[in-house]
Amino acid sequence: MSSSGDIIWDTSYFRAACLSCVAFLIIYKYVSPILSAFVFPGYLHLHTEKKIDWNTRVISSIHAAVVSSMCAYTLLYDAGLSKDPIWWDAPVVRTSCAIVVGYMVADLIIMTVHYKTIGEVFYFFHHGASIYAYVYVMTIGVLPYFANYRLIAEFSTPFVNQRWFLDVLGYEKKSSLFVVNGIVMTIVFFLVRVACMPLYWYKVYSVCGTHSFITLGHMRYVLVFTCVVLDSINLYWFYRMCAGVRKVLTSHDKNRNIKTQ
Repeated sequence: MSSSGDIIWDTSYFRAACLSCVAFLIIYKYVSPILSAFVFPGYLHLHTEKKIDWNTRVISSIHAAVVSSMCAYTLLYDAGLSKDPIWWDAPVVRTSCAIVVGYMVADLIIMTVHYKTIGEVFYFFHHGASIYAYVYVMTIGVLPYFANYRLIAEFSTPFVNQRWFLDVLGYEKKSSLFVVNGIVMTIVFFLVRVACMPLYWYKVYSVCGTHSFITLGHMRYVLVFTCVVLDSINLYWFYRMCAGVRKVLTSHDKNRNIKTQ
């Protein structure tokens, strides 16, 4: 925003979004199939629909690793982000949002082409709403702290995908690798999606009623209501994860007791 209060649209970040989209499509179509077959021979024996799902999860994990790392870096080293959470000019955050937009557009293209295999209406709405929000961040530079804070949740995504990879590769759910990944996945999910909620909402509360918050217009409602929905979903999934981990650990203990008898 300019000193006069006028909103300035910066379209230069669309280049990063386009490069992100093209890069993820190339990884999905060419890089992932070649590397996956080389590293995991079991990939070659998967059905076509499983290979499609596999490759989408590969780009999902790469996207999550890149974006969450950028978010963590910004939270640690950009002090201005916390001081001015609404209008601080944070190029790294805007770039990470551009990468997210590019990834989601690529994912939408893949889901549209393979709709009968992996397409779900829910994800079309989810991606559409997310693209709408992050385009504002990368073009106007608005709400960088809150966008950055929400994106750090992507730290848990690789572990969720890893659980799926282990399952399709035939690993027993009671195996040590499966159990350890499940526990780590649940802990990381809790830290980046549940435990961080109070600090996030405290920050929202601290800016409510300020001049900067009022100038957001309709975007202030998107900030609040969208995140209420997302947090509700995260709490539900965390409950499901805890139930799953408890089930696996209980089953593991029963089997160990049977063997020692």
